[in-house]
Formats: sequence, C-alpha cells, structure tokens
Amino acid sequence: MDSQVPWRCLVPADAVSFIIGKGGANIRQISETSGAEVAISKEGETPETLADKIVTVKGSNNQKESACAQILRKLRQMQGVSDHEPGVFVIIVPQISAPVIIGAKGAQIKSIMEHSGAEINVGREAIINMADQPISINGTINQVIAAVSKLNSVLQDMLDRGKLAQRDFIVRPLDASAVAFDEPPRVEKPAEAPAVDRSAPPTYSGGGGGVTAPYPGGSNTGGCGGGGG
Repeated sequence: MDSQVPWRCLVPADAVSFIIGKGGANIRQISETSGAEVAISKEGETPETLADKIVTVKGSNNQKESACAQILRKLRQMQGVSDHEPGVFVIIVPQISAPVIIGAKGAQIKSIMEHSGAEINVGREAIINMADQPISINGTINQVIAAVSKLNSVLQDMLDRGKLAQRDFIVRPLDASAVAFDEPPRVEKPAEAPAVDRSAPPTYSGGGGGVTAPYPGGSNTGGCGGGGG
C-alpha cells in the first residue's frame, strides 16, 4: 500500500461529524465496506488558515474509489444534492504536480475533462502555509469519481517514476524550519496553464486558505480526492 498514492479531499468542518457519524459509525462503515483506510485531519495537523478538514483515503484504486464515492454521497446527502445533479468536489494535490496535471498547453487536464465529463478547475495558488494545491471538480457523482481517479492516476505515475515521494502526501502545515529533507526539492517544468473560466462555480477564498464552492440552492461544501497523508 506504501507504493499507492493516497487520495486527499477537503471537507467543510461542519460536515465532519456527518461523515464520522455517532461513535464513528459512519466512517467505520465506509472503511469496512470499501476496504480502504480513511482518516480525517486533527487539530494542529493543518494550518489555522485552512477552515476545512482534510480526508485521506488509502488502499487500492477500487477501495479508494468506493470510499471516495461514499464520502461524496454523504456530503451530497447533507446538502440535498442527488447523484445525478452537478456538484463541486475539492481535492488537493502536491503543488509540484500541478504543472504535470495541467500538461503542455492544458492538454492533460483537457483530456481528463473529456473522458470524465466533469469540469475541472486547478487553483492558481497553493493552500496558504501548505505545499498543496486545490483542484475543484464539478459534475455528477459518476463524473466526479471518474475525474478523481484520472487525476490520481497522474500522481501515481509521478510516484512510480520518482517524481513524487510518499512524504509529498503527508498532511502537515508548511514549516521549512521544522522539515529537513535529504535531497534538494524537485521542480517540475512549468506548463502553460489553460484559460480560467471566471463563471465556474468554485471560488478560492484567502488565496487558497479555505475553499468553498456553491452547490445548487446556494449551499456550500468541499470535496474529496488526490493524495493524502
């Protein structure tokens, strides 16, 4: 499992208790039925500037897809959004992977959108005080899961090729003075970013410090997916 990329997603703090359930019943059921390991960030593991919690899902691709779908359904149920309605789901990925996910002239991200049918918006900046970047995915539950899977397959390929390491998925505030690496930081060749659709639903407040995205009816929720610790 150590060779598998963990999936990470952002969940609004007020939705965490709904996902965990009474006495941890919901999150335990998600783990047992999917076979995946599911963890939610605790106090002090993320910067104070991040209002959302980070959910990390580990396991095989099938296990992660199953767990992610169940988490997404819990969020949609809380917001009154059906599986077939469009809704926004936010995942986080290591910032150094963003240029590769976008691809030359936006080719990679365009291909993922075409294959999944979802709209994908890569955040312009990293989450404040973290080395991670938010990616919002808008679509039906099947479209979102397909996009999350495709995005994480890019991360898996980077991990397999040594362009990413498991430490890149550890959930922690960015504190250069407290982290010492044995090798210099890796820098991926920047790719030309695609034009951003200003009418797209997601809005990144605080320069990535907190992520909110409107659902039908004006309610808000976060999302799940790429990478985790």
